[in-house]
Formats: sequence, structure tokens, C-alpha cells
Amino acid sequence: MTTARNFVTMFKPTLLSLACGILIAGFAADASAQVDQQQPQQPTITKGTVAEVVRKGRSTTLLILSEAGGDPISVPITPRIQFAVQAKGDLGFLAEKQVVSGKGTLTNKSLFVKEWTVHVGLSARKIKPFVKESGKAVGQSQNSYDFAGTIASRQQDKDYPDFETVVTNIAQLKRGPIYIDKGATVTVSMTETELVEEGAKVEFIANFANGGRVQIVALKVLLDKPLKAEEFFKEPEKKTTTRRTSS
Repeated sequence: MTTARNFVTMFKPTLLSLACGILIAGFAADASAQVDQQQPQQPTITKGTVAEVVRKGRSTTLLILSEAGGDPISVPITPRIQFAVQAKGDLGFLAEKQVVSGKGTLTNKSLFVKEWTVHVGLSARKIKPFVKESGKAVGQSQNSYDFAGTIASRQQDKDYPDFETVVTNIAQLKRGPIYIDKGATVTVSMTETELVEEGAKVEFIANFANGGRVQIVALKVLLDKPLKAEEFFKEPEKKTTTRRTSS
């Protein structure tokens, strides 16, 4: 079995110049795929629901009701906050030209990935291809790697017929396959707000502004209804070219 150190040496990873932002494990998938920096102490994540969706022209404002109580918090969806809309997807999203990220376990010189995130719409354009050793975490394999990239192809593996693999544009992997592990799951992540409706669950991080006013700085909307790739990609232009704040 190849060690983590040998894996890094084998692919000779270059220095990654990635955008800085809020990095919270399991919170903002788009941020985690773009940020390569030491993790600060994790802020408190609060849960809540969308009380109202206010759309005016191309702008969207969400009124968030915290499970901690209090008045609804008005959150204009702008580039000033870390924002994502996420839903469960099917394996059909792991297709050519789709931008993906995840955490893989190195086994026999190959990465096996069980939890995938597929980034669609404008959020996909911000993600740069990379692979790097994951930060140490309790209960996590020492041979874990974080990665992001664009799928170039998907195929049945010749050596392991029970597995499918994807080839990406991650330079360090030199077109080496990434395995879709048994029981793999897909999360679809976007920044467009068209699918957000009243009652949707949210998770957010907030600061207290002047006068005790609550200001949300990071927000994730969790859609209840799973997305099907076949239906989602029927209108690719609408979902991949719409502005982030459009209705």
C-alpha cells in the first residue's frame, strides 16, 4: 500500500494558489474546494429555516428564522457572504465536464471516494483543480486526500470491473483514475437561488454587529427534494448562466 508521503512525492504537487474564504468542514463545500490554508477555530453553526424569500428583479433576500429564537434575520444574497444551496443528487451528476470535489482514501496507489460534491452554476467557475493531503482529524484515515477538479471522462475500471472511475483535469494525478467507491453519495452545490423556497432548512454562521444586530456571514440552504441529473440538465443554460442573485 502506498503511503501518504509517497503519494505526494509521486505526483509532485505544485504550490496551490487558492482563494481564501471561510473554511468549515462539512459546511461550505464551495469554500472547502477553493481554500488551502490552516483552519482557524471553527465558529458556531446555527440551524434555522427560510421564513420568506423576497425576489426583486435579479436580487434575492432571504428572511431566516433561527432555531434559537428571535426576529427573522434579513440576508441579502450577495458575494459578501459565503453562500451555498445544497441538495442530494444521484450518481448521474458525476458526468463529463462537471466540477467535483471530495475527500478520497488512498488505497493501492488510487483514490477511492465515497462522498462527492458536484458544483454547478457560477460556483463551479471559481474552483481550481488540486489534490492535497487532508488535515488530521479524529477517526479519519491517515491516507485521506482533499481534491477538486473537472471530470474529463467516466468509465468502468478494467482492473476492478465492479468499480467505475473518473479521470479529471487535476495535473498532479496525471490522468490517473479516481474511483467511485461502493455506496457513493452525491451532494449538488450551487449559489443560484431559484430552487430556494419558504420552509427550507438552513445552517448559518452569524456575528453580532453594532447595537446587537445579528449579521449572517455564511449561509447554507438545504433543499429537501433530491435532484435528478436527467431532469436537472434538461435546462443547462438556465442553471449554468444565471447570475448568482437572480430569481
